[in-house]
Amino acid sequence: MMQSISEFCPEGAEAGAGLALQDDEGRYLFFVAGPRHYCPPGELFYAGIGGHREPGEDWLACAHREALEEVGTDVEILSAPETWHIPQGGSARQVEVTDQPRPLALYEMIHPPGTPRAGEVYRIVVYQARLRSLPRKLQEDEVLAIIALTREQVIRGSERKPTLSELLDEGARIVASAEPIDGRICLYPLGTARALAYVLRHV
Repeated sequence: MMQSISEFCPEGAEAGAGLALQDDEGRYLFFVAGPRHYCPPGELFYAGIGGHREPGEDWLACAHREALEEVGTDVEILSAPETWHIPQGGSARQVEVTDQPRPLALYEMIHPPGTPRAGEVYRIVVYQARLRSLPRKLQEDEVLAIIALTREQVIRGSERKPTLSELLDEGARIVASAEPIDGRICLYPLGTARALAYVLRHV
């Protein structure tokens, strides 16, 4: 039985922290990939704010640093009521971990085709969090925009690739953007966004 983040992510494994952020209306906030990230033509992924943990860095410090770097504001990390382990090729299940604040999910993703580490496992420790203020300055090469999606949109994300215009018509909204985004671009979830879809299906 898993009891700690260190058991999920052994020393030396490629890993990072991701944030499950909600706004005051209950929508979930994600970044839309900037030009630094590989995406298929006509498509962009959305994912949780966060990123790679640096050597010797603890998980919370990673989460705070990434938020400040990517959107220019800090976050309040919240302890989740339960923790879900979402392994590659397996089914999601609740696990008891001793770490505090308790992470929402421990997610194993596979780097997608076309990326430098395609096929390799990347472990993400997902925390529930709140922004301390609105996004102030986006790290434009990584973050093209911040989008707020409804719970239903998050859950259905892995089953479809809607256009930005379709998402906005359904109740999503752009919270901040570095530049206008073509409404015809198709969006798909990656990393924390996929993990959150798994969790929301079960709670």
